[in-house]
Amino acid sequence: CWIDMARELARAMAKALNTAGVTTMFGVPGGGPNLEMIGAAQELGIDFVLAHGETAACVMASTHGRLTGGVGIAIVTRGPGLTSAINGLAQATLDRSPLVLISDTVPAAQSDRTAHQRLDQVATAAPVTKWSGVLGHHDPAATVAAAIELAKAAPQGAVHLAFDPTQAGDMPPAPPRADASEASELRRARDLISAARRPVIIIGLDAMPAARTIRAAVADAGVPVLVTYEAKGIIPESSTNYAGFFTGVKAEMPLLAAADLVIGIGLDSVEPMPGPWPHTAEVVLLHSHPVETAYFGSPTRLVGDYQHLLAEVFPLPDHTWPDGYARPDLAGALDGLPSSSGLRPQDLVSITREHFHAALVTVDAGAHMLVAMALWQVEDPGSVLISNGLATMGFSLPASIGAAAAFPKRKVICFVGDGGLGMSLAELEVLNRRQLNVTVIVFNDASLSLIKLKQGERQGGEAAVGYSPISFAGIATAMGIESASARDAAEFHDALTRSAGKPFLIDASIDAADYVTIMGLARG
Repeated sequence: CWIDMARELARAMAKALNTAGVTTMFGVPGGGPNLEMIGAAQELGIDFVLAHGETAACVMASTHGRLTGGVGIAIVTRGPGLTSAINGLAQATLDRSPLVLISDTVPAAQSDRTAHQRLDQVATAAPVTKWSGVLGHHDPAATVAAAIELAKAAPQGAVHLAFDPTQAGDMPPAPPRADASEASELRRARDLISAARRPVIIIGLDAMPAARTIRAAVADAGVPVLVTYEAKGIIPESSTNYAGFFTGVKAEMPLLAAADLVIGIGLDSVEPMPGPWPHTAEVVLLHSHPVETAYFGSPTRLVGDYQHLLAEVFPLPDHTWPDGYARPDLAGALDGLPSSSGLRPQDLVSITREHFHAALVTVDAGAHMLVAMALWQVEDPGSVLISNGLATMGFSLPASIGAAAAFPKRKVICFVGDGGLGMSLAELEVLNRRQLNVTVIVFNDASLSLIKLKQGERQGGEAAVGYSPISFAGIATAMGIESASARDAAEFHDALTRSAGKPFLIDASIDAADYVTIMGLARG
């Protein structure tokens, strides 16, 4: 019967996940086959973290997979379960995080009489995933293993499986193999690097798995190195050749304008802000797999293993940047901005780092990210997580839950604005239920500050960007989480001291007016 078939498929799925080393799943079940999946996994020792929303569950899962070096697994129900997960799938795909989403679906054998919640879920998920197909009764173990391999293959991203024991199912494709670069491309890259006198290196997110190799290769290069948000930490920020962020805005333009060669290592065009590439310097891109390059004009692209590629083109000539170069100090400039506020956005970051400098940090989209990314200085990769490719609000809180589940003994700091927290507010309950060591710091100015800064005349006024004041501390308390409100540095210090070793929320009142000068510095 249908129930027996679902139970058998669920067991096969769970065994395949266990064989792949999966220890934790996240999701929101809808009964029936979902609960069979969860039960079968739990019998094999796989933990299940119940979320409140499907997108949040996907973010939790993909973050957990990224940090552990495995794959994130999320379980959702049919119909609204799958459609509510779409933003989570897009986040994993555009932020290059490994995720396999398994959704219940109306079985094909019943679809002619069941219209309730019936959607073409495979087609619905396809545009925001690397691949979308059916997990059926034919060799489900191989299907799950192939889905995991595809999700983890560069560029990492989301794969969707619709659970249907009445179909044979689909087999995910093998990840495409990257062809080695042509000898002519390698010669051109060598010639450009040999002739360069003022090269700039930009390191992007695809470099993260090879961070140690790349750090060693560029450490003694003697040239300025920019990193994207998601490559933060590959180059120690105390290093003399660390030159700040590459985000595609005016702040880094003077340095790039002075360069006669740009060398991108793991640089993905999903990372910078949309806009022109006005630089006349030649561009050489090193990447582990074929990647879109149109953003950078007509670059020379080398594809392959980073250790091999770097050995082919490094070290750089000793006579680079003969006149030297200015190392911008964005962190110092931001920290030195004057303000009449009792508690600046900058203070929230710098004071938190004084208390928890070794914490793992998640950062939401919004104006606060401009100070969080610059002022939370790190020496190692993987300690700061942000949604950059999708740049979605509502990322930071579920990401902090995934991070805390991956590293339960490590302190996790969640930097989030009032707008982003409002999108994922119910997930605060997960912090209490699981007793996760997460401190949520809310930059509360009752507005969509980043959008407000971009707002012009006749664009909706305050009604388009402003909220009523909300006591997030009161909401957290109602959910069983200790909390505090902070209006000045002394109150914030005290709250951070109280937050150690447990779930805690700090509702920090800031003035949105401070972001005007912050925006000018961070984005030119």
